[in-house]
Amino acid sequence: MTGILNLRDIAELTAASPHAPVQGRVFRSSQPFGWDAEATMDFLHRQGIETIVDLRSEREAGRVPWQVAHDAGIDVVAAPLDPSEADPTATLRLKTPEDLGNYYLSWLTARPGAVLAALRPIIDGRTTLVHCAAGKDRTGVVTAVVLLVAGVEDELIIGDYAHTTGALPQILPALAELWAGQLPAHDVPKDLPVILTAPAEAMATFLRGLRRDHGSVDDYLLGAGMSASDLRSLRKSLRS
Repeated sequence: MTGILNLRDIAELTAASPHAPVQGRVFRSSQPFGWDAEATMDFLHRQGIETIVDLRSEREAGRVPWQVAHDAGIDVVAAPLDPSEADPTATLRLKTPEDLGNYYLSWLTARPGAVLAALRPIIDGRTTLVHCAAGKDRTGVVTAVVLLVAGVEDELIIGDYAHTTGALPQILPALAELWAGQLPAHDVPKDLPVILTAPAEAMATFLRGLRRDHGSVDDYLLGAGMSASDLRSLRKSLRS
């Protein structure tokens, strides 16, 4: 779809699971690239989006804002998940998929409030679009949490995350145009830094680490401050 990349219903690639979330409740994507107001609103209305969860930093969101959605009465929830903006070069020091997965894992501890804020509209039963810049890292983490709550098997969660690999040849040039000089500008090179990839082992590392460090996704969310009733409502929303 022109303007928005890496877009899918999170039920799409997890449909083989008996615990797959209901279709049409939660979508994931990149940020919009180069949309005009009419195209943006057409997309949001056709999908029935009621809330947009924006996982980007304030700086990123300022470059590509959702003012059109605000004007149309669509809620935009700011839930900046990655706390590394003060040192953006830190991500380039990640060397392996395991490093990337552990980097994701650190966000759960550093930004529990952002995780809970991202889940709030889903708890409330609202049709929700979750996105960051590429729709890969921050979006992948929140999507994984949602799918774990639903009960989806790890291999399907990993497959949904890794599916972004096919969208990278479109995403990276679009980001490079927005942030001129900071990313490869045209073809995707063969030896990308791991932060610009979506390796299955990164998500596998994240899932293993979540259980190692927190016990289960329920334990993590309850420890982060989610009430037991909200956790039940979240699970119910994903099933009906």
